[in-house]
Amino acid sequence: MKCCNKIVACLFFMCLLISAISVRAQVAVSFSPPIYGQSIEGLAYAQIVNSSPGNLRAKLTIRVRRGGTNVVTIVTPAFDLHPGANPVNRSAFSMARFAFGNNNVGLTASQTGKFLEGEYEYCYEVDISDSKNPTLPPVFENCFVQQLQQRTPLLLINPVDGDQFCNKRPQFIWQPPVPLPPDARFRLVLTEVKDKQDIVEAVTFNPPLVNQANIAGNTLFYPSNAPELKEGQKYAWQVTVYASQAILVRSEVWTFTLKCQQPNKDTNTVSYRELKEIDAGDFYVADTWLRFSLNNPYTAGDLGYSITSMEEPNKPIKGLPKLKLAPGLNKYDIDLSENSTFKDGKEYLITVRLVNNRVLRLRFIYKHE
Repeated sequence: MKCCNKIVACLFFMCLLISAISVRAQVAVSFSPPIYGQSIEGLAYAQIVNSSPGNLRAKLTIRVRRGGTNVVTIVTPAFDLHPGANPVNRSAFSMARFAFGNNNVGLTASQTGKFLEGEYEYCYEVDISDSKNPTLPPVFENCFVQQLQQRTPLLLINPVDGDQFCNKRPQFIWQPPVPLPPDARFRLVLTEVKDKQDIVEAVTFNPPLVNQANIAGNTLFYPSNAPELKEGQKYAWQVTVYASQAILVRSEVWTFTLKCQQPNKDTNTVSYRELKEIDAGDFYVADTWLRFSLNNPYTAGDLGYSITSMEEPNKPIKGLPKLKLAPGLNKYDIDLSENSTFKDGKEYLITVRLVNNRVLRLRFIYKHE
């Protein structure tokens, strides 16, 4: 008899334990601080999971602390929680009471909507006492901790804003923001710009020629299945970085124009085109000979240079002559006809690397007389 009583008692205790675990799991909050924890607005991108079979009436309190100091406390009015996953009610969030901490971090958050760098604790408290459900606790709380670092901007690099060139399948390069979540991806949009059209309007409303998503790196070659760029047409492009289907940041909108006709051809065939650190966007026509100059403020040595086709920028041309570099003004003559790699009418880029990380460039079109 005593044995049966012990078994009944154990079963009763296990039922209570299972019931307690089930009760605790009725309401839970899911939040991703690496993606959404940078700003006040991001706090609204949490998911509240209602595991109970019926609707609940809930009030949400969000407390953000840094180093144990209050940064902001947000208290929303009541809203409905349906069974399953619920986003934070946007109307309730917009009507919430915001109490910012009386400190530098709280003041910055109130003025800019952004959080400074540091380790933060985000606590979401869901109060369902208005539901008057005796089987559920009145309050559920989930907290998250994240070390925040302010992201650097997403910067476009190439093609340069306002550039003009003849490469109908250019390479797009940008500088990613830092830090980024491991699952971050990029989207590149390229579209035509109509006459007198605003460039932001162009990338927003015009049908895109390129709308490439899920880019893992910071570069994209013009897709082979995209329409060829048109002579004289102005184009606008923009890059967006996103993670978990949420947009983290967008770049500026830059433009370029495809221009192949009437390049700036040198009338003096023995003139030398100076290499510069900034691409001026014009063209130099190399009639068999490539003649260029540069000013070297450093010591003498071998000239470190490379020439690449604009159609294959990752494949430097081989078999180029070795050149010497002297202090002061240097002038060079390279007979391009001796290298069968160069094709008539194609565009190329010569890059010279000096000491102290100085890089000089010149774009040219090869013409074989």
